[in-house]
Amino acid sequence: MRDIAQAEKVIHALLALSSLVTSSTKLEKLYSKIHDIMRDILHAENVAIFLYDADMQTITFDYFFDEKDGCFLQNKTMPLGQGISSYVIKLKKPCLLSGDDILQLHDKGEISAIKGTLPESWMGAPLFHSGAVSGLVIVQQYNKDYEYEDKDLDILCFVATQISTVITQRRSQSELEMSLATIKRQHNDLKKAVDDLDYAQNELVQKEKMASLGGLVAGIAHEINTPIGICVTGITSLAHEYKSFVRKMESESVKQRDLEHLLEDVGDACQIIESNTRKAAELINSFKQIAVDQSSDAVREFYIKGYLDEVCLSLAPMLKKSIHKLHVMCPQKIKMISNPGALAQIITNLIHNSLLHAFSDVVPGNMYLEIEVKDTLILTYFDDGAGMPEDQLSKLFDPFFTTKRNNGGSGLGAHLIFNLVTTALKGNVSVKSESGQGLRYKIVIPLILK
Repeated sequence: MRDIAQAEKVIHALLALSSLVTSSTKLEKLYSKIHDIMRDILHAENVAIFLYDADMQTITFDYFFDEKDGCFLQNKTMPLGQGISSYVIKLKKPCLLSGDDILQLHDKGEISAIKGTLPESWMGAPLFHSGAVSGLVIVQQYNKDYEYEDKDLDILCFVATQISTVITQRRSQSELEMSLATIKRQHNDLKKAVDDLDYAQNELVQKEKMASLGGLVAGIAHEINTPIGICVTGITSLAHEYKSFVRKMESESVKQRDLEHLLEDVGDACQIIESNTRKAAELINSFKQIAVDQSSDAVREFYIKGYLDEVCLSLAPMLKKSIHKLHVMCPQKIKMISNPGALAQIITNLIHNSLLHAFSDVVPGNMYLEIEVKDTLILTYFDDGAGMPEDQLSKLFDPFFTTKRNNGGSGLGAHLIFNLVTTALKGNVSVKSESGQGLRYKIVIPLILK
């Protein structure tokens, strides 16, 4: 259990490091936050982050904290020298060294200078930019009671990757400020929309009928994160190409093919960013309507088919995780004046119950949602899953009755369906089933809710 808890702690710390990549925090404070996160998962009281100038053969300490030497090297520039850091830079690979290893390197002439107190354990991971070493992040330990291991070096390499990304983005940020203004505004709008959904979640989970909204919003955040992540990647790549082109212009070595290459990259990046921001906006609009409806009991007019499509889109993250299929059959251009939030909750619970109770994880199953309109709306939902015996079927709508108590079943899903149909939508619901023959719901509700 301790190993599992430590693994979870490391995962959360690495996710926190990843989130800092797009942070607008000043670089000095960002380094401090990175150091705080490293302390949680490494013996990392002593940390140094420096940048390497290959042309000048100098190092500049962007961040330095040492329990013995304090912060006196912070923001200082000096020649590279012949110490351990120069050894790792020339090697271009991360290194894990004990105090004895360092002395052996010194005896072999690999390093010719050991400054300050000799650490008992030392790790260094290079920072890379465009394939070349651009700096180094160092962690060292003076305490003999702990020695770094390979898993610690793996974590430090991940940290180095995040720091390299941060530095690359900060270097290009000012140069791209004007050209990326539109993209940043779109990103901020998307972030605000996600924040609005999070706020809606915090309000709705207080109501019992919104118990499933937490999973819905989690799926939304995951779906939206993909196009936004692609946009961030596109911006970073474009920034690199732009800076390379500017350097060639300053050195008067730019050629026509360089301009053609830049224009091609700009065109590709704009296409990628535009398509993914549009995709995220479409997801947000659909999800936002579902969330708003589920947060209130408001009655409004809506098209049944279009609204079912939005509900199914909001359930896509849950359905993608399973091997089972949902089939929807509904006539076009049929209107209702009713409570769409209650209808969305009913459909969500029907599908969730099938995924939880009806199917195994080995054999693909099918769920069917059919809409028929006469004087009333008739919603028929059935699956080809395990079904229920008569003694269990008679208790289906009882609160807290579940056959999956140990697998996440609360016993409120079917009970909530019954209450929403009979109370919120003024309709009625019946159910039929046999063992091995699936479960069939018939829900009849008025087209106009008074």
